[in-house]
Amino acid sequence: MTDGFRRALGELGVHKGLVPPCRVDTLTIGPGAAVAVVRVTRQRFYDVRIGLPTFGKQVWTAVAAAIVADEAAKTALLDGRVPDDIDRFFAAEQVPLFPEAAWELSLDCTCPGTRVPCDHLVAGLIALEEEADPFAIFALRGRDRTALLEEIGRQAGARVTAPPAETETPALDEVMDDFFGWGPAGDVTNMRRPRAGDPLGLLDEVPPLKAAVDGTSVTALLRPLYRAITGQAK
Repeated sequence: MTDGFRRALGELGVHKGLVPPCRVDTLTIGPGAAVAVVRVTRQRFYDVRIGLPTFGKQVWTAVAAAIVADEAAKTALLDGRVPDDIDRFFAAEQVPLFPEAAWELSLDCTCPGTRVPCDHLVAGLIALEEEADPFAIFALRGRDRTALLEEIGRQAGARVTAPPAETETPALDEVMDDFFGWGPAGDVTNMRRPRAGDPLGLLDEVPPLKAAVDGTSVTALLRPLYRAITGQAK
């Protein structure tokens, strides 16, 4: 864990070298909490819970997008390695990945004592600090290893398969120079004969225009105007 997390433990009186008179049998880390079974004697044990607020979908989506845009960070995580500066992606969203103060942690133990943290919670906190899985902090904040890597992979795939900008419908101001163009010089295949007496014939003589406004072709938008000018009923 980071120095910030260690400072939070220091505020709780948990420091390196402290050995409480109990041991952690199991430590389970999930969204918002790490739960430990702490054994005092062969027959006596207590359950402790160390809570930490999770991040919402908006934060995780933004963080994943930033990681995908950073080739080194993306490659490291997809290879199962957590970069040392991973917390910078969360800092950019103004949320700390690691708890920086004791008040960020919620602590509970099933023992009858009233001191917080009790020896059992201290044992659980030490076990959490020494957790070998570098992805554990992500699980605490709401995304386990599988979910995080799937989100990064999904966003990376979307970036790869996104259509190039030049295939998108151009804006109207980008095609004004050839708005009334007939295509390549000498190309008469684009010319279409309107129906005799059709007041909208001009629109049908030109090939479909490339320009669109909010997804609707300019040709379709011009038809009501032509009808109004010619007095043709809708």
